[in-house]
Amino acid sequence: MDRKRGGAGGRGARSARRRSLAPRRPRQARGQRRVDAILDAAAALIRESGVGGLTVHGTAERAGTSIGSMYHFFPDLDAVVAGLAERQVRTFEPVLAALGSRSKAEWSRMSAAEAVDALVTPILEHLQANPHVLHLAVAPEAGSRFRERVQEMKDAGLKIVEDILAARRPAVSAGSRRVRAAVIVGAVEGVALLLLRVNVDGARAASELRRAVTAYLEAVERSR
Repeated sequence: MDRKRGGAGGRGARSARRRSLAPRRPRQARGQRRVDAILDAAAALIRESGVGGLTVHGTAERAGTSIGSMYHFFPDLDAVVAGLAERQVRTFEPVLAALGSRSKAEWSRMSAAEAVDALVTPILEHLQANPHVLHLAVAPEAGSRFRERVQEMKDAGLKIVEDILAARRPAVSAGSRRVRAAVIVGAVEGVALLLLRVNVDGARAASELRRAVTAYLEAVERSR
């Protein structure tokens, strides 16, 4: 990520390249509130203007803090993005945990439409509440740290979908389940990313996604 953006980034930002990119963990509640404000500000700027709209000065101003205070916790914009990645993983983990907590019997009793709704709805709701994640996912400036964390979440989600498919059709081979799970995860991700680029009704797109994935699931479950 270009650390020269934001005017006040300048020489301090260039020297930050030589420092650790890891955000500094606050030791007190007041520090945590400041970190949260900085990350909230960064997420809002990305949501409004894309990753290109993220600057040191703009983030500090939006967070209501000084640039010096921001550098205390985040040596550069890469560290801010890393902080967003870590927070995103923490907030998405409960979504995955809730999906993983359902029993095999519960998944097996559901119709295809019910299973797709139970799987897709909480994921879409999370992405809609955190659109900056999608902006970062397609931005080269986001850096490898963010992409690695996103990939971890994708892998965890893929495993959950595989487990759901196994609960519903245990006779299907592991290889076939993995391919089918990848198709379902890819469909959800693809539609979510499409909404960043195409001005369409998000609720209608989500409904169409559920219908498409339901039709796919019904077809592959008939074929065994």
